[in-house]
Amino acid sequence: MRYKLGLLVALLLGIASSDALAQVRTITGRVTDQATGAPLPGANVEVLGSGTGTLANADGSFSIQVPMGEVTLRVSLIGYARRDVVVPAGQNAVQIALGADVLRLDEIVVTGQATGISRRNLANAVATVNAQDLNVAPAASIESQLAGKIAGVDIQSNSGAPGGGNQVNLRGVTTIIGNATPLYVIDGVIVSDVTIPSGANSVTGAGGGMASNQDNSPNRIADLNPADIESIEILKGASAAAIYGSKANNGVIMIKTKRGQAGKPRYTLSQRFGVSRLSNKLGTRRWTLDNAIARYGNNVGGVPITDFFNADGTPKGVYDLEEQLAGGNHPSYETALSVSGGSDDTRYYASGLYKSDEGIVLGTYYDKYSIKLNLDQRLGDRLSLGLSTNALHTKTGRGFTNNDNSSTTYYMTWTGTPSFVDLRRRPDGTYPENPFQVSNPLQTAALARNDESVYRFIGAFNVTLDALNRGGHDLRFLVNGGADFFNQKNIIYSPEDLQYEPTDGFAGLTLLGTTYNTNLNINANAVHTYTPSSAAFTATTSIGVQYEYWDQDVTRALTEDLFAGQRNVGSGTRNQVEEARSRSKDLGVFAQEEFLWNDRLLLTFGMRAERSSNNAFVDEWYYYPKAAASYRFTELMPGLVEEVKLRGAWGQSGNQPRYGQKFINLNPGSIAGVQTLLLGTTTVAQDLRPERQTEIEGGFDAYFFNNRASIEFTAYQRKFDDLLLNRALPPSTGYTTALYNMGGQMTVTGQEVAAMVIPVQTENFSWTSRATFSRDRSVIDSLDVAPFNAPNAGFGTSLGAVQIAQGKSVTQIVGRAIIKKEDDPRCLEALGVEKGSGRCTPGTTIVTQIGDANPDFRMGFVNEFRYKALRVASTVDWQHGGDIVNLTGYLLDASRNSADFDAPCKASDCLEGETLGQYRLRLYPSRTTELWVEDGSYVKLREVALSLQVPTSFLASTPLRGINGMVVTLAGRNLLTFTNYTGLDPEVNNFGSQAIRANIDVAPYPPSRSFWLSVDVSF
Repeated sequence: MRYKLGLLVALLLGIASSDALAQVRTITGRVTDQATGAPLPGANVEVLGSGTGTLANADGSFSIQVPMGEVTLRVSLIGYARRDVVVPAGQNAVQIALGADVLRLDEIVVTGQATGISRRNLANAVATVNAQDLNVAPAASIESQLAGKIAGVDIQSNSGAPGGGNQVNLRGVTTIIGNATPLYVIDGVIVSDVTIPSGANSVTGAGGGMASNQDNSPNRIADLNPADIESIEILKGASAAAIYGSKANNGVIMIKTKRGQAGKPRYTLSQRFGVSRLSNKLGTRRWTLDNAIARYGNNVGGVPITDFFNADGTPKGVYDLEEQLAGGNHPSYETALSVSGGSDDTRYYASGLYKSDEGIVLGTYYDKYSIKLNLDQRLGDRLSLGLSTNALHTKTGRGFTNNDNSSTTYYMTWTGTPSFVDLRRRPDGTYPENPFQVSNPLQTAALARNDESVYRFIGAFNVTLDALNRGGHDLRFLVNGGADFFNQKNIIYSPEDLQYEPTDGFAGLTLLGTTYNTNLNINANAVHTYTPSSAAFTATTSIGVQYEYWDQDVTRALTEDLFAGQRNVGSGTRNQVEEARSRSKDLGVFAQEEFLWNDRLLLTFGMRAERSSNNAFVDEWYYYPKAAASYRFTELMPGLVEEVKLRGAWGQSGNQPRYGQKFINLNPGSIAGVQTLLLGTTTVAQDLRPERQTEIEGGFDAYFFNNRASIEFTAYQRKFDDLLLNRALPPSTGYTTALYNMGGQMTVTGQEVAAMVIPVQTENFSWTSRATFSRDRSVIDSLDVAPFNAPNAGFGTSLGAVQIAQGKSVTQIVGRAIIKKEDDPRCLEALGVEKGSGRCTPGTTIVTQIGDANPDFRMGFVNEFRYKALRVASTVDWQHGGDIVNLTGYLLDASRNSADFDAPCKASDCLEGETLGQYRLRLYPSRTTELWVEDGSYVKLREVALSLQVPTSFLASTPLRGINGMVVTLAGRNLLTFTNYTGLDPEVNNFGSQAIRANIDVAPYPPSRSFWLSVDVSF
């Protein structure tokens, strides 16, 4: 290493010196598509062993200077298999045809801040998705488009509301109270995926304060335009993600956007029309006069119950409130235009998007506007510049769903509203009062507002200087960085004339929330690569420094008791204001050595050192090392087993404390009118530092049948130390809790499999099939505090909650259970008694594990069929296991309103004449929680698309002859769901994105299926 560093310094000093020019010759050629013969502009042509390279022009032609002797040209292009072509000494012209890289072996995958390597040599399990696989059917966010396509990536929707709202877990649980969101990097810029609560809690009262994580808010990565994405690379393991240090515990999702290619301008116009429909309903009880009197008595809110029924005891009307609330059938549409092109030195890509999605629930919607411009400029032979800009604007109407404590959200109210009451708007425009609840959900949906508007700008730049390319040495300096700014505005408006408004004594409410968020980062890197003339090995040394800055300011102003007809925050008599400011600064340095021998053996060693203002000691450095190795066994059994690669990796990453966790809060107060400051109730450790993950992974990749099939297997173990936890303190300390590290250790183990096969590939027909499998298990190895319920992961053991306890799964659901057999082991453990003690007898109620939110496994199936101009693509997502606490079902039972309430009870412990609803109410939740803990297994047809490439001969004979290509597509998303879960949708979580997904179902936004007709033209 000392020799290499000395050589590097000597080479740097010699850059300005002149050498005698070696004899060279010029080779010209053309790169084409092997199947179609079309030119391949932008193909990279390099001379092995020299570092010399060039790009093919718009017509696929190239010209390159090479030594006089025999040389080998390596030609590569994304989406095509790399090809090495030997050019003899006397040959100066060559024609090169590239075939499709179906298995993506020549994909360049990121291995450092400024380095990458082909997938065929990669030592980590890194998943990639290209634009074609991503954009099968339109979706609100890119996470929805990734679901079911990647092993080890658990993507589930928290809500069916328009505008997204997803949770992404890479390889299981990574923290208990820390940040659980993957790190998103777009074109080198670290961008925000925060979820800022809207302030709907001011109406619903689901949690404390103006806003709550039960507000059903979208996460910000949904702002992106999926059509602008070229590829997505997912770093799941600590060895791959260690380059981002204490931000990488939850994995890294790296997004590359599209860039221009040399050639004349190429325009693409896409027009889509769609419609969404309610995909599932629960239904309610069919009432008779007798059971209505038994439930409500003879009078409800001053209205005789007989007014709703005929003389024979049947309802005068049966009204489907679910359909009235969520029967929206409004059209959605999307228009996108892009243009790309340029010269060899200047390339550009520009796009624009307008998208409008109407939600199925009255008053909900999602609109997106996007303008993007990417520029690439070469300044001479050594310097190149790149610029990426993206201006975005989204508008969202989310409505009021999920849990509440005020009977205001739509489905909480629906569960207690019998079907014989008519709540529809009257001809005069007014709404009737709901005598069975404090609100009319149709009135609330029509008149109350929960609107969000976001303006966002993401900008990135990169500068590359090829300082040296001589004698097998290549030295590059790279600087890249950028900014992510967004301004989020939330408006909550609850008019004074809504039915529920007078109940709190303050008629009318309005809230204005504003968020200003800034993410900045800049990276400077130097990369030196040495390849001897024999090309026997390549050694790549990289060093770099990274600076990151984050600033966020959230302000909310709330006004109640509004003046009639007013909605401004200054138009009420009861005012509240709150503000939260956050800021952090991080500095990191990174060094890595990669050694590739004979294109078979890869060895990688790296280290990141980092410090952050979020740590207690802001000047203390924390280190995150990594190491990885792989070896390819090639040409094992040609035609059967082409290649097997063994790989292994080890690395560490971290999870920073959240901003402000190292401080003790000072709260304003007053004593006899004098201003005071009161200490908060939580104290913190003086050495607060990042949580640390240590992961080891190993596996193999194998390729079969002339590279028409492949399988990737990975097994991993992740250990998490220095966990951040809260512990209770004795009151004598003056505090109630303390935040500290070393609270315990957690282990996550798992396996991933990704397989691909091309069963048929002919001139007219091909079939490509991919399948993924993943499973993970987590356990608390040690815990320094007593078992506790995870934050925002349930409503206590009576209703079901995720509990953290030593020796148990991190995602276990704990609740009440009734012992059915003597000396049940669960009872013995829960009560801490021995067998035969007589305390564990049938009928005993205990608090114990009653389920687990984590699925047993997940599988995805992606298929693509092509027949001439016809293409069919589909994605099926299968989750097995993963329990759900169905509190929506309980709410229906509690109101005696569930659809099967009057069904005969057939359980062995039913009382004589007891109905199914009566049976459940007798047992739940006073004695057992298990009744409404259900298996969340499902199979979903995530997306399907049928596309037709219109023949150019047909276009030439019509007024469309100026069009180069046209594709007509009929697509659908979430068309079919197969599940035994009795709730609306097995993909649900009342608490939104959080560290531990609890699968709590409380009156969510209902699921929908969507249908789309798209026309894409290029000219």
